[in-house]
Amino acid sequence: VRTRNAVQKEVIFISCTIKELAKACGVSEGTVDRAVNNRSGIKESTKKRILEMAEQMDYRPNHLAKSLATGITKTLGIVSVDLSNNFFALLVESIEQTAREHGYFVNLALSHNDPEKEMEAIRYMAERRVDGIILFPLGKGAQFSSFLKKLNIPIVTIYNRIECDFVHVDVDCRLIMRNVVSYLAGKGYNEMIYIDPHFQNMKSRGINVFSIEQRRIGYLEGIDHEKLGESNILEDMDEKQLVDIAKRKDGKRKVFICRNDTPAVRLMTIFRKNNIKVPEDVGIIGFDNIAILDNMSPRLTSVDCNIKTTGRKATTNLIRMINGEKDIKDCVVDYNIVEGETL
Repeated sequence: VRTRNAVQKEVIFISCTIKELAKACGVSEGTVDRAVNNRSGIKESTKKRILEMAEQMDYRPNHLAKSLATGITKTLGIVSVDLSNNFFALLVESIEQTAREHGYFVNLALSHNDPEKEMEAIRYMAERRVDGIILFPLGKGAQFSSFLKKLNIPIVTIYNRIECDFVHVDVDCRLIMRNVVSYLAGKGYNEMIYIDPHFQNMKSRGINVFSIEQRRIGYLEGIDHEKLGESNILEDMDEKQLVDIAKRKDGKRKVFICRNDTPAVRLMTIFRKNNIKVPEDVGIIGFDNIAILDNMSPRLTSVDCNIKTTGRKATTNLIRMINGEKDIKDCVVDYNIVEGETL
């Protein structure tokens, strides 16, 4: 059994310092620094000898000291809403993968739909001197924008927009939903019910609802453009109400448009339970095209927002900002409708 002191000695031996490595090689610390960081001013034979000794002694550069000296930590902060929604989980995964490809690691914090927790998370990232932040904003307004600007850290927003002063990456949700209505009208649907759970509740709490509000606006514009009459928006997924609408015999072809895939999946479960056939009796379309849909039957028709592309674009734009590039523009990611079996 090893004692605590023995373990401590082992750790010290495994993680040798630059001073110990320099002594072992019989050179100065500056020469070691040039070798391990591939800088000029050192003979190739000396560099090779130092690198071989560094590997034997398992030398690891002191990144904390380096970051204090240079102001660069090679870390990015991600402040996301949560990971329970597969949409956000896939975005975070794409961001992390892209960051790693560019030599960055990520710090992740979740706001859990709480603006105060979001502020805490952003402060946490700033205190740890991340080089930049990718933010899924809950906050909004002039005061929130002023707080972010004072941090003097490059920030890219994703999903929700704050204001034009921050680079934003997302699909055009308003245009997409407007086009979805036209797409459904072209398939012969003439009654469209929009499922938008808890929208007013979130808005009344002062939460940033930019993305889902743009979807709602696009739906309303589409209904007007296609001259489909009164809009029908449901925020409470009451089972009886949904079933009554689906079973109503009025000669119209009904389709339920869901602002994302989660309520669409729930809707399919409700209809299956109540012997309402999809798509024979009613149609359903979702938004986000999350991966789990591939394992469902019938396969939900959904809008694919190219989540991985969004994550990559947000990350590369943030790194460009960190590297001092100016005039980086917002990025609108393309989309497509993945036709399943629910229309």
